[in-house]
Amino acid sequence: MIAADPTRRTGTPLARGLALGAVVAVASVVVDVMWARPASMGAPALLAAIALAILLVAPLGAAAGGGLLVAHARARPWLGRWGRRLALASVGLVGVAGVVAIATHEREIDWLTVDARLAVLPTVATLVTALGLRVRAVLFAAALVPVALPLWWWSGAEHAAAIRHVADHTRLGAPVLARLAKLSDGDGDGSGRWLCGDACDCDDDDATRHPAAEELAADGIDQDCDGTELGAQEEEAIEALFAAPAPGWAAATPRRPNRPDILLLTVDTLRADHLGTYGYPRETSPRIDAWAKTGVVFEQARSTGPSTRFSIPPLLIGRYITEIRRNAGEWPVIYPSERLLGERLTDLGYATAAFHSIRYLRPYFGLGQGFEHWSTDCLDVRGPPLFMTCADFITDEALAWLDAHGPGDDRPLMMWAYYGDPHSRYVEHPGYSDWGTEYKDLYDGEIKFVDHHIGRLLDGIAARRPDHELVVILHADHGEGLDHEEDHGALYHSNNLYDELVRVPFIVSGPGVVPGRVAEPVSLIDFLPTLLDLLGEPADPELRGISLVPWLQRTEHSAHPPVMFEKHRAQDDPQHGMVLWPYKVIRTPATGTIDIFDLAADPGERRDVGARMDPAERRRLVGALVHWHRRVRVPFEDHRRH
Repeated sequence: MIAADPTRRTGTPLARGLALGAVVAVASVVVDVMWARPASMGAPALLAAIALAILLVAPLGAAAGGGLLVAHARARPWLGRWGRRLALASVGLVGVAGVVAIATHEREIDWLTVDARLAVLPTVATLVTALGLRVRAVLFAAALVPVALPLWWWSGAEHAAAIRHVADHTRLGAPVLARLAKLSDGDGDGSGRWLCGDACDCDDDDATRHPAAEELAADGIDQDCDGTELGAQEEEAIEALFAAPAPGWAAATPRRPNRPDILLLTVDTLRADHLGTYGYPRETSPRIDAWAKTGVVFEQARSTGPSTRFSIPPLLIGRYITEIRRNAGEWPVIYPSERLLGERLTDLGYATAAFHSIRYLRPYFGLGQGFEHWSTDCLDVRGPPLFMTCADFITDEALAWLDAHGPGDDRPLMMWAYYGDPHSRYVEHPGYSDWGTEYKDLYDGEIKFVDHHIGRLLDGIAARRPDHELVVILHADHGEGLDHEEDHGALYHSNNLYDELVRVPFIVSGPGVVPGRVAEPVSLIDFLPTLLDLLGEPADPELRGISLVPWLQRTEHSAHPPVMFEKHRAQDDPQHGMVLWPYKVIRTPATGTIDIFDLAADPGERRDVGARMDPAERRRLVGALVHWHRRVRVPFEDHRRH
């Protein structure tokens, strides 16, 4: 009898483990890269991205596979017949935990918006592992892994596009890429020397020089690594873009002897391009469209961010999200010292009331500071949150409050009606969802349902207070991704700064407002200055934004400053955005990448024109975006300046 060779006994599991882990990693990263491939991505760039992802992840997969199989081989004699039972029990416990988690959150999550790769990639890994344990061909398959290296070398012209795709759209390659790129950052300025695509550090020994640095004019140093020097006149032109309007730039609105009533209509998750007044072919908004003809429609309005937390606090406070204190979860923290919308209007003698249907507007978040009446009753009466219908409830609440503040209360009224129905999940409303049951169809049905009840509210106010002037302002907090192909690979919101998420409706009517349409890009940060100006109140220098009254009244005015917006969260890469018509700039500080789109020629933001545009114009655009974040914005916590 020949004694067993211990080297063979441990070596074979190691070899098979290395090969199996590499093959599992390859299969997973190929699915990962292909999953989020944009329609505009060509085959060479796609192959380069696959090669890069393999080179990043396959070594880790091989190491994990080798370690696990060696550990299993050594532990097998000790486990004996209990090994399989323990494995099955572990799988069973994981399955039960998953079922419990799904059941617990079923009413809180729109599963259509969850990235399916969270389930698909583990499934692919499990199937490939099961197959590899049975088929020895895995050793041959693993030999294909080194092919990725020459493929990556051969695709040199596509490296920047491949790196950007892996960084922005993959779940497996992106974290590895970020960590490796960080290792190449010798001077700690956030930019590395390799695996950085079109955003590499031009001097990794000098922390003041990197692609995200602010360029200083006429000092002989290329701080932002774009290969050019910013001239003094160019810097002055950038600073002038953000200069405050000169005193008297527009005629001051006279204070009215009787203040008008105010109705603020917020429709959560409403895309501008899904309303008829913004050109949508479906009849989703007949009442809003009819009312919009009596006011001013801002055609190019932008939110201050792509989710409620980034837009509603700035709307009420008048400063950007990064200028407001945030907790560890990146939620704004409202101090009593902050002066919010409700407090301002109460001080002006208004009776104030708000009616809400979104969890973030519950009282403990502090946004109701200063309001006399603040209701989130629909959340409790009509829950669970993602399945409830609230538009009818909100309108009924507002009209009931209006009835209670009839002739006996001679104060002007300020009502805020917050309609949350277009937030996913989408509920089918018989008689309103007339276009089908697809994702976009149900979304449009939600808009039409809300539109009907906004019409009821407008009619109710007109009938109850016919002799009172009324200012009506309608807006959305952000938009929504509705189609993977059309909307840059994402459903839901908060993911990025593309226009499907930050371009919103913004419509104003009221005394002194000259009906029409305004093509000038504006921001929701302009809401508070505009409202105060409409009421004849002096400008508050603490507020960001400017008054839009000159556009509402068609008086002489200067150009609007660049429109700024932000996405700031700890769990994903922050982004900064700017519209300086006709261009839109999106900058991701973590990777240094900058995208520039010509919105006049490419409203869908399909083609980055930054590499092909005039260098001086690119310097102006990028310089303006960086200047605002470095010199104009005052972050509450400087370490979160990004």
